[in-house]
Amino acid sequence: MQRGKLSLSYREATARDLSNLKVALLLPCLNEELTLAKVIQEFRAEIPHLDIYVFDNGSTDRSREIAFEQKAKVVVVPRKGKGNVVRRMFELVEADIYIMVDSDGTYDPKGVWKLLAPVLSGEAEMTVGSRVASSSGAYRRFHQLGNQLIISLINNIFQSSFTDICSGYRVMTHYFVKNIPLLRKGFEVETELTVYSLINEFNVVEIPLSYGERPENSHSKLRTFSDGYKVVLTIIWLMRDLRPLVFFGLGSLGLVLFGTVMGNSLFPNNIFFQMLIAVTSVGLVTTGLILNTLNVKFSEIQNLYRRQYKNLNNDLTIKSQPILEEEVCKQPKLTALKTASVP
Repeated sequence: MQRGKLSLSYREATARDLSNLKVALLLPCLNEELTLAKVIQEFRAEIPHLDIYVFDNGSTDRSREIAFEQKAKVVVVPRKGKGNVVRRMFELVEADIYIMVDSDGTYDPKGVWKLLAPVLSGEAEMTVGSRVASSSGAYRRFHQLGNQLIISLINNIFQSSFTDICSGYRVMTHYFVKNIPLLRKGFEVETELTVYSLINEFNVVEIPLSYGERPENSHSKLRTFSDGYKVVLTIIWLMRDLRPLVFFGLGSLGLVLFGTVMGNSLFPNNIFFQMLIAVTSVGLVTTGLILNTLNVKFSEIQNLYRRQYKNLNNDLTIKSQPILEEEVCKQPKLTALKTASVP
């Protein structure tokens, strides 16, 4: 989809739905002085009543000063890693709708209306801007290959049909943000968001949006091999935690095949080796069954909680006025003043 092609009537209709809601723009930031002001200005031009938060992860350039100049609220996150930043965002900010986007200037601000529409209509609890490169230099080649590998792994393991799980452009509801667990520290957080949305049966909609190049002298913080390796490990650990029967069942099957092939060649007629393989295989399957039962029980508890949450908030939109001591920026303090909105 091309920049600037969104119909005016569509945008106006979505803006009317948004007018009575509190909307927060969440910008993770690490040394983005070249693009930060432009991103803030462009999103503010689209949605003037945005509450804009810049979560600075230890910038050594003028990013923080630029955020203050643009009248954004700044929160310093000392612990390095995008996962730590996103987790802090979800803990501190209270809003009805959350727009999270990287502050590197590669995403199209006008596309926010397409992401907002399914959320406002109740069709989705999270929308994801699936990246469509607007130029040959938008993606680094190995990043694109790694992204495709990760997508294939997740789609096969969790039986989904995502096209881009590493996108940094998302719109989420208050309900989603406050009910999604996040544990990872780095760029794996986007993978974690996707997998937990699947496991917890949140409605997620992907929308293709144009994705541009970084400006000259602006560099990606993503390290192709080390971060890609962490993302693959995250998928494996999430499969272990969230699909234990499949994970340990495959481990048991692999062990049996190994024992059959290697045992006959290296340890022929060795009863001890055969018994060891059999006992270990049964133990793996048993572990998977126990963990799967626990997961089912936790899911039942979570579903009951979510039902109560929806009942309590059916006619109440949570509002807040976040206040930050911007001069200090070392120990950010946000207070939420909740009020009911007029239906």
